[in-house]
Amino acid sequence: MDVLLGRESGEKFRLDAPGLAYPVELPLVRVPGPGGRRLRIASLNLVGQVRLNADLGRLLAARIRADHPDLAGLAVLTVVEKALQLAQVVCSELDLAACAVAYNRVKPHMEPDRRPVVQVGADSITSGGKFLALYERDLSLLAAARGLLVVDDVVSTGGTLLGLMDLVEAAAARLGFTPPPVLGVYCAAQEGDRHPLLPVPVFALATLPKPVAEDAA
Repeated sequence: MDVLLGRESGEKFRLDAPGLAYPVELPLVRVPGPGGRRLRIASLNLVGQVRLNADLGRLLAARIRADHPDLAGLAVLTVVEKALQLAQVVCSELDLAACAVAYNRVKPHMEPDRRPVVQVGADSITSGGKFLALYERDLSLLAAARGLLVVDDVVSTGGTLLGLMDLVEAAAARLGFTPPPVLGVYCAAQEGDRHPLLPVPVFALATLPKPVAEDAA
């Protein structure tokens, strides 16, 4: 059976997901951590991985259909950029025409001086401190939804998820609608154990090892 990825040098972590017809080799990389230390993580980078996104997206969509047979009024919410292609596959499989996207910054096409834009801060192991922003098109999807399904690549500390929930609350307050509840998070992989602060169900296709702290060189 083919092994996908494995094109990067160095140590690898073998990821196996039930329903995926092949294993995936992920590089073990070092990212900045707290206290000047580095964190060694298994890097699941889905950007540009067409086949892998398609296969993982189909598996996530099947799980969503099992959990939510009635998709009427539900919207998918995702984050630029690593999870976007995965979320688009999920939406296509679920026959959803669009998904709401939280951007990592306010961009010119959002016309923030003329149109509603909502922005909050969030934290992530892989991205550090960052911003999440919604503009008019995404805000309209949220305002019309009775519930939200978050699609992400990897859930670790839950910082991005909590930031998304803050973003939805801020959007509802700004535009005057009732914030739709987040009904669940569907991700390609969960890093280590489920974070105790996450207030919604999390379904992951696979599990990545916990980050390992190392002294900086």
